[in-house]
Amino acid sequence: MFQIEAADLVIRIENRYDYVQDLCREYITDNNCSPDLTVSVSEEELTREAEKEPETFFSRGYGEGVLIYEKISNTLPAFDAFVMHSSVVAVDGQAYAFAAKKGTGKSTHTRYWKEVLGDRLTVINGDKPIYRFRDGRLLAYGTPWCGKENWQTPASAPLRALCLLEQRSKNALFPINAFDTLSELMQQFHLPEGGLVDMPKLMRLIDRMTAAVPVYRLCCRNDRSAAEVAITYFGL
Repeated sequence: MFQIEAADLVIRIENRYDYVQDLCREYITDNNCSPDLTVSVSEEELTREAEKEPETFFSRGYGEGVLIYEKISNTLPAFDAFVMHSSVVAVDGQAYAFAAKKGTGKSTHTRYWKEVLGDRLTVINGDKPIYRFRDGRLLAYGTPWCGKENWQTPASAPLRALCLLEQRSKNALFPINAFDTLSELMQQFHLPEGGLVDMPKLMRLIDRMTAAVPVYRLCCRNDRSAAEVAITYFGL
């Protein structure tokens, strides 16, 4: 058992396998205060997950890590927070998020931003960041769950823009009405079946996000010119 700090929350993880503690090593805290939430996974739950997803169930330790983050995600709306499948970077103290269907190129586009901006840029999380409203602002937070590139850092920054990526032959970036793309946007959120998430609360949080943060369509070629267009647009 150990505790981590993520999204300004203290989370107690009652693990069975060392894999999870190693995964979370950069987020482990010596803060022994009462946790905001406690998560654990039973052997029965691990067995069900292995039977449900045999192709991606690499080990019981790996499966435990997946299920622990699912349980954390299910609880987050109670803390004005949520997981959105995206890559998020910080530049000059502000965060920029990229969301898209799997295989569209979030990681590739993030890599181009890294190439253009170098040390000015920090990848907060490459796959599953937490977003949380704090003091009237929506902040993006790093988590240990970050995709195969392992891009993450235990940091946070206020979200300045959310970009929905779309592969095109020409680069373009323009603001859009989030309501018009709600079905596309909803595909990026953690939405388990069976009433495990407070859906009314989550929908209110999504409404708050789209009211507080501008949403853009980023049409991009598969080269660094797409990042250069976006970086110029945002004045970076």
